[in-house]
Amino acid sequence: MLKSLCLGRVTYDINLVVDKMPAEGSKNEFFEKDGSIGGDAATVACCLARWGVNTSFAGVLGNDVNGTRVRKAFDKLHIDTRNIEPSYDNDTAMTLIIINKGTRRNTIFNISDKYISLKKCDFDFTPDLIYVDGYDAVAAKNLLERFPKSLSVVDASLVTSSVLELCKRAKYAVCSREFAETVTGIQIDFQVPNTLVQIYQKLKKKYLNTEFIITLGDRGALYCINNQIKITPSLKTEVLDTHGCGSIFRAALAYTLLGGGDVEKAVKMGCIAAGLATTKIGAVNSIPTLEDIKNIYEQNY
Repeated sequence: MLKSLCLGRVTYDINLVVDKMPAEGSKNEFFEKDGSIGGDAATVACCLARWGVNTSFAGVLGNDVNGTRVRKAFDKLHIDTRNIEPSYDNDTAMTLIIINKGTRRNTIFNISDKYISLKKCDFDFTPDLIYVDGYDAVAAKNLLERFPKSLSVVDASLVTSSVLELCKRAKYAVCSREFAETVTGIQIDFQVPNTLVQIYQKLKKKYLNTEFIITLGDRGALYCINNQIKITPSLKTEVLDTHGCGSIFRAALAYTLLGGGDVEKAVKMGCIAAGLATTKIGAVNSIPTLEDIKNIYEQNY
């Protein structure tokens, strides 16, 4: 069975649904409350595990009640947690997501101490897939250098020097529009299609050995195949909550690449998965089934 290793941030998310955002000094009620795993690398690990991939997660958890909740959720999905290090000085990172039922937009509060890096990375297996975010750059860099032949995907949402360095070592980088525009100095203008070509070509000039996928929000994602720049549109749905859909996009893309699919199929699967995820509340709770993703892919492509 193929093995994946996800390294990076894990949080405990609390999702609150309200009919309107509260005013200062007011008392309010919420319609729904839900707690679940969050954090990019952790969400990707949960996706891969649900879709049948033998998955390990590496990161740091506080030695507290939320850390216990996260471990139990990982165990339920049969995710290998041997490379999770406990922190006795810091609590598990938390994220509070307030979802406005009327506007269907969310407000996110990150509640955490500074990010704690892994002290050791001793892995007793060679992963077929490595997925890293930009939060533990030192451990991620060491991992990519140790297993250069593994399929590797980096989340390049953050525009930081450490993420720029990780992009040099990963086979695939899924970057945000902000990342692409900041790194290249080119602003995307959908009325001027040549800006899409220019921005991709400049990224490739900087990172010769890395394939980039640029996420464009509700416009979909941009990629290159057979020297052609293409955009796959997002899946049109009745959006309820967008939190976590970027992670689910990257998970479906990585899953497809791991299974031997080309980048075009991977991006299409990612757009479908992300679109389905927007119809439910929460990150991990909104992970679509593999069957649903494949059915929509077969119907449309």
